[in-house]
Amino acid sequence: MNDSLLKTIKLIGIIPFTLIILYLLNPYDKGFVIGYLLFVFAYFGKGFSFKTLDKTYFILLIFSLVYASFYFLDMNQGNQWLIIYATSPHTFYLLGKRMVPKKMDSKVLAQILIFIGIIYSVTAILSVGFNIIEGGFVQVGRTIGDFWSGRERLATAMGAYFVFNMSIPGLLIVSKKNLSLWSKLLLIIIFIISLLCIFRLGSRTQIVLAIIGVFVGITYRLKSQNAISNLKFIAVLAILIFLGVNYISIDLDAEYLSSLGRRLQESDNAGSAGGRTELWSKSIENLFKKPFGWSINEFGYSHNMWLDTARTGTVISMFLITIFTFFSLKNIIKALKVNKDAFFLNATILIFNIIIFLQFFVEPVFDSPLFQLFIFFCLTQGFINEYRNKQVMEYTSD
Repeated sequence: MNDSLLKTIKLIGIIPFTLIILYLLNPYDKGFVIGYLLFVFAYFGKGFSFKTLDKTYFILLIFSLVYASFYFLDMNQGNQWLIIYATSPHTFYLLGKRMVPKKMDSKVLAQILIFIGIIYSVTAILSVGFNIIEGGFVQVGRTIGDFWSGRERLATAMGAYFVFNMSIPGLLIVSKKNLSLWSKLLLIIIFIISLLCIFRLGSRTQIVLAIIGVFVGITYRLKSQNAISNLKFIAVLAILIFLGVNYISIDLDAEYLSSLGRRLQESDNAGSAGGRTELWSKSIENLFKKPFGWSINEFGYSHNMWLDTARTGTVISMFLITIFTFFSLKNIIKALKVNKDAFFLNATILIFNIIIFLQFFVEPVFDSPLFQLFIFFCLTQGFINEYRNKQVMEYTSD
């Protein structure tokens, strides 16, 4: 970490920042205990003010309570989740707002987002990494034991923890001079390790997200530069593509591509998004036939955050989370416009959110291990909203 980043973390508060990291690491599946401590800090700690509560917060609060109320009718994951659903989303939204200090450096704020995104993946890196060390890439199953608890997790759930790491190539494209050489090398190493883990998991979703992240990074950089800079960038890009095509061969039968290659070669449902379109169709049909929810035993997860929310929390919860989604998109767009000179932060916000929304669109979130990803999203939304508000205040005061 550079000095500016450490100073900003100190302004945020060492204790809450450390607790957020511990929550994301979720040691021994006890992250919910850290979540309770963060709830106390968010609402009763120094600095809480009713003035920080905005429309996005209130819709998230109402959603949390409504969803928890319907979950109460069928607590299939245990009593603990009733409290988690009721408290976590709005708590982490408030914590995200607390993570933006008064003295802001947009470059450092971008680095904080990247840092906590990587922290979110650490447990998955350890879990899949040790699995590779012990059994190699060629293994029959794709389930992975959790590093802390040993609990078996499906590849889909484990792969979702790499969602932000898949944005690294796109972030490197837009980083320019906003990251030191050592930071860039570290990010490249983290991405390579993450990519090997994705190969072991055979996650096509994460590969697609990485490609989309690169495309967004290239597009954003081209739109933000002058013609001469674009020509230089395109020339370098063309050389890299030429070298990659001619000197890097991808063998789907290679050992390290065993799981991914097998899925790519044997899969016959790519056109249906891995069979998800049928699940979406059934879920949309159930919105009208069973507006008060349906059993997961009917056809499993809907593999879409909004539809899976309706399954457990009824169409009421789906309506509320759709409003929250709309507010979030609106806040993101406003944040990108408030300071166009904050190139790196704007690019980080854009790439992160495009990738996370795509993940939400194709995977279950609530009532699944991916719920922590939604909590992370709430944290970043609070962060983005507070950044926008403070930028507006700064321009107004000037």
